[in-house]
Amino acid sequence: MFVVGTPVFYLALLFLGLFLILKKFFKGTLFKVAGINFVVILFLIALFDSVAAMLFNKADPFRVSDNFYHHGLKAMANEKTSWKSDGLSFYQVYTNSLGFVDEINREVPLKKSGKRILILGDSFMEGVGYPWRQTVPGILSERFKKHGVELLNGAVISYSPKIYYLKLKHFLEMGLEIDELYVFIDISDIIDEVVYDYFVPKEFSPSAMKWPNLDNFFIKGSYLYRSTKTDYFAAQINPYHENAPVWGGLGNFYNLKPRWTFEESSYKLFGEKGIASAKKHIDLIRQICEERGIRLHIGVWPWEAQALNKNGRMQYDIWKEYTDKYHIDFISLFDTFESMPPEELASIFIKNDIHWNDKGNQIVADYIWQHIVDNNNQGGKDE
Repeated sequence: MFVVGTPVFYLALLFLGLFLILKKFFKGTLFKVAGINFVVILFLIALFDSVAAMLFNKADPFRVSDNFYHHGLKAMANEKTSWKSDGLSFYQVYTNSLGFVDEINREVPLKKSGKRILILGDSFMEGVGYPWRQTVPGILSERFKKHGVELLNGAVISYSPKIYYLKLKHFLEMGLEIDELYVFIDISDIIDEVVYDYFVPKEFSPSAMKWPNLDNFFIKGSYLYRSTKTDYFAAQINPYHENAPVWGGLGNFYNLKPRWTFEESSYKLFGEKGIASAKKHIDLIRQICEERGIRLHIGVWPWEAQALNKNGRMQYDIWKEYTDKYHIDFISLFDTFESMPPEELASIFIKNDIHWNDKGNQIVADYIWQHIVDNNNQGGKDE
């Protein structure tokens, strides 16, 4: 991707071609000198642009933007990454042909050969910080395999109900067949719904699917392209982007994420709007599932601080009421987490992080599996 990943390189090639054609008609020395210098300058800009892209690109190369569901993962990725900034906690990420996190790179046919389950969620269900076998979907996948069931994990960091809906709709329109859908809704999804309110997806079109690949190619290879798109397009058309003034800066944005559950000012700032949007998109998911005969499950849990302080129950109440209304299987870890002593609760989270560690992933996976066994896939009940 070095040099060829920047649009300036192709612009330089274009002007080089024009120069070679025009020099046959313009014989003057001034034209030749000016033309050669201009083309050389473009190639030098392309070189520096490519170098800058490598030096200042801190994003994982397997994370890509998407015109249909905002962002996702590159298909058939095989990348080493680190969730923490200590430079030590590396793990390998594999994706399959659908761009879903998986055990290995594998081709996933749209048509199922047996029972198939799809998981949608955010970073908790993507399994950040750990390889596939130590994540909740990875643990569950191994257990489902023994029963002849295939599990697909469509979860990605910073997803929310709007993105769950758009991604589900997109892949179903592509022809993906599934029998059951597990949607795991995080506390942070409410503020993220407001962040994604601006996003208008493109309608599904097989011919248009090649353009996101070109866009991602230039995003990775060109610092100029990436900066221009971020500063003058993405940020400007989205007044609620993560670093927007309304949040008080990026650091404060992350501090705000859980506060809608217990703080009136945060509830008014984004809670009401985010809840309404989340309900709307979960309802669209429910309607799609009913139309296609897909069994829907909804799961929730508290963050460590919310479990410790027992102040995250608004999240539980919203989705318990919704699932009761539509007789949807409801999986809640609120009682489980809130009943843990502080030391035990702290031991299941990554230190100085909101996400589960390998022990936490195991506990969550065990709970979900036991819930499935207890309900025998025949109906939902709460804890």
